[in-house]
Amino acid sequence: MREMAEFEKLTDIFQATEASLRESFFGARPAANCLVAHTEDQPQLPVAYIMWFHNYSSFLDKRGLYLEDIYVQPGHRGKGLGKMALKHLARLAVELDCGRFEWTVLDWNQSAIDFYEHHGAEVLPQWRIVRLTGDALQRLASSMPPSSCT
Repeated sequence: MREMAEFEKLTDIFQATEASLRESFFGARPAANCLVAHTEDQPQLPVAYIMWFHNYSSFLDKRGLYLEDIYVQPGHRGKGLGKMALKHLARLAVELDCGRFEWTVLDWNQSAIDFYEHHGAEVLPQWRIVRLTGDALQRLASSMPPSSCT
Protein backbone atom coordinates (compact mmCIF):
# COMPACT_ATOMS: atom_id res chain seq x y z
CA MET A 1 0.00 0.00 0.00
CA ARG A 2 2.87 2.34 0.72
CA GLU A 3 4.23 1.65 -2.78
CA MET A 4 0.87 2.67 -4.21
CA ALA A 5 0.88 5.87 -2.13
CA GLU A 6 4.36 6.63 -3.48
CA PHE A 7 3.26 5.94 -7.07
CA GLU A 8 0.24 8.23 -6.66
CA LYS A 9 2.37 10.88 -4.90
CA LEU A 10 0.14 10.68 -1.81
CA THR A 11 2.54 9.59 0.95
CA ASP A 12 1.71 12.77 2.88
CA ILE A 13 -1.72 11.34 3.71
CA PHE A 14 -0.70 7.68 4.14
CA GLN A 15 -1.47 6.56 7.71
CA ALA A 16 -2.09 2.81 7.46
CA THR A 17 -0.22 0.58 9.88
CA GLU A 18 -0.17 -3.18 10.31
CA ALA A 19 -2.37 -2.83 13.40
CA SER A 20 -4.88 -0.48 11.76
CA LEU A 21 -5.15 -2.72 8.70
CA ARG A 22 -5.66 -5.79 10.87
CA GLU A 23 -8.59 -4.00 12.53
CA SER A 24 -9.96 -2.74 9.18
CA PHE A 25 -10.00 -6.19 7.59
CA PHE A 26 -10.33 -8.62 10.49
CA GLY A 27 -11.86 -6.58 13.32
CA ALA A 28 -15.37 -6.78 14.72
CA ARG A 29 -16.74 -4.62 11.87
CA PRO A 30 -14.57 -5.12 8.77
CA ALA A 31 -14.46 -1.98 6.63
CA ALA A 32 -13.26 -3.57 3.41
CA ASN A 33 -12.10 -6.72 1.64
CA CYS A 34 -8.68 -7.38 0.21
CA LEU A 35 -6.98 -9.97 -1.97
CA VAL A 36 -3.22 -10.22 -2.28
CA ALA A 37 -1.48 -11.81 -5.26
CA HIS A 38 1.88 -13.50 -5.18
CA THR A 39 4.03 -15.56 -7.49
CA GLU A 40 4.11 -19.34 -7.28
CA ASP A 41 7.81 -19.40 -6.53
CA GLN A 42 7.58 -16.79 -3.73
CA PRO A 43 4.19 -17.18 -2.01
CA GLN A 44 5.30 -15.08 0.99
CA LEU A 45 6.06 -12.03 -1.19
CA PRO A 46 3.02 -9.96 -2.28
CA VAL A 47 3.23 -8.48 -5.79
CA ALA A 48 -0.29 -7.03 -6.15
CA TYR A 49 -3.42 -6.34 -4.20
CA ILE A 50 -7.02 -5.28 -4.69
CA MET A 51 -9.21 -3.73 -2.02
CA TRP A 52 -12.98 -3.22 -2.26
CA PHE A 53 -16.10 -2.57 -0.24
CA HIS A 54 -19.81 -2.12 -0.80
CA ASN A 55 -21.52 1.19 -1.42
CA TYR A 56 -25.17 1.83 -2.24
CA SER A 57 -27.12 3.40 -5.11
CA SER A 58 -30.41 4.98 -4.12
CA PHE A 59 -31.53 5.19 -7.76
CA LEU A 60 -30.85 1.52 -8.43
CA ASP A 61 -31.85 0.51 -4.90
CA LYS A 62 -28.95 -1.90 -4.86
CA ARG A 63 -25.60 -2.05 -3.27
CA GLY A 64 -22.60 -1.61 -5.48
CA LEU A 65 -19.07 -2.88 -5.42
CA TYR A 66 -16.48 -0.11 -5.06
CA LEU A 67 -12.87 -0.81 -5.96
CA GLU A 68 -10.76 1.27 -3.59
CA ASP A 69 -7.30 0.08 -4.68
CA ILE A 70 -5.77 -2.00 -7.40
CA TYR A 71 -2.00 -2.09 -7.37
CA VAL A 72 0.46 -4.27 -9.23
CA GLN A 73 4.18 -3.78 -8.62
CA PRO A 74 5.94 -2.41 -11.73
CA GLY A 75 7.96 -5.58 -12.31
CA HIS A 76 4.78 -7.66 -12.47
CA ARG A 77 2.68 -5.43 -14.71
CA GLY A 78 1.64 -6.62 -18.16
CA LYS A 79 1.24 -10.23 -16.98
CA GLY A 80 -2.55 -10.22 -16.59
CA LEU A 81 -2.85 -9.55 -12.84
CA GLY A 82 -4.85 -6.34 -13.30
CA LYS A 83 -7.15 -7.99 -15.83
CA MET A 84 -7.63 -10.96 -13.51
CA ALA A 85 -8.46 -8.60 -10.61
CA LEU A 86 -11.08 -6.69 -12.63
CA LYS A 87 -12.66 -9.92 -13.87
CA HIS A 88 -12.74 -11.33 -10.34
CA LEU A 89 -14.48 -8.26 -8.95
CA ALA A 90 -16.89 -8.03 -11.90
CA ARG A 91 -17.88 -11.67 -11.33
CA LEU A 92 -18.26 -11.01 -7.61
CA ALA A 93 -20.45 -7.96 -8.30
CA VAL A 94 -22.70 -10.05 -10.55
CA GLU A 95 -22.88 -12.93 -8.05
CA LEU A 96 -23.81 -10.50 -5.25
CA ASP A 97 -26.45 -8.79 -7.43
CA CYS A 98 -24.68 -5.43 -7.25
CA GLY A 99 -26.15 -2.68 -9.39
CA ARG A 100 -22.74 -1.40 -10.41
CA PHE A 101 -19.00 -1.82 -10.10
CA GLU A 102 -17.12 1.44 -9.92
CA TRP A 103 -13.90 3.14 -8.88
CA THR A 104 -11.91 6.32 -9.41
CA VAL A 105 -8.73 6.93 -11.37
CA LEU A 106 -6.30 9.82 -11.19
CA ASP A 107 -6.64 12.08 -14.22
CA TRP A 108 -2.87 11.97 -14.94
CA ASN A 109 -2.71 8.15 -14.94
CA GLN A 110 -3.40 7.68 -18.65
CA SER A 111 -2.12 4.10 -18.73
CA ALA A 112 -4.69 3.12 -16.08
CA ILE A 113 -7.44 5.04 -17.90
CA ASP A 114 -6.56 3.25 -21.14
CA PHE A 115 -6.48 -0.11 -19.34
CA TYR A 116 -9.91 0.44 -17.78
CA GLU A 117 -11.49 1.69 -20.99
CA HIS A 118 -10.00 -1.28 -22.87
CA HIS A 119 -11.94 -3.53 -20.49
CA GLY A 120 -15.23 -1.71 -21.07
CA ALA A 121 -15.20 0.83 -18.23
CA GLU A 122 -16.46 4.35 -18.83
CA VAL A 123 -14.66 7.31 -17.25
CA LEU A 124 -17.41 9.72 -16.22
CA PRO A 125 -16.21 13.29 -16.89
CA GLN A 126 -19.29 14.93 -15.41
CA TRP A 127 -18.73 13.56 -11.88
CA ARG A 128 -16.27 14.99 -9.35
CA ILE A 129 -15.16 13.56 -6.04
CA VAL A 130 -16.14 15.69 -3.05
CA ARG A 131 -14.19 15.04 0.14
CA LEU A 132 -13.93 16.33 3.69
CA THR A 133 -10.92 15.31 5.79
CA GLY A 134 -8.83 16.54 8.68
CA ASP A 135 -9.56 20.00 10.07
CA ALA A 136 -12.35 20.73 7.58
CA LEU A 137 -14.17 17.54 8.63
CA GLN A 138 -13.70 18.38 12.31
CA ARG A 139 -14.95 21.96 11.83
CA LEU A 140 -18.10 20.86 10.01
CA ALA A 141 -18.81 18.09 12.53
CA SER A 142 -18.39 20.43 15.49
CA SER A 143 -20.57 23.15 13.97
CA MET A 144 -23.73 21.28 14.97
CA PRO A 145 -24.54 20.26 18.54
CA PRO A 146 -24.62 16.45 18.89
CA SER A 147 -28.15 16.45 20.33
CA SER A 148 -29.65 18.16 17.27
CA CYS A 149 -28.86 15.25 14.98
CA THR A 150 -31.37 12.42 15.44
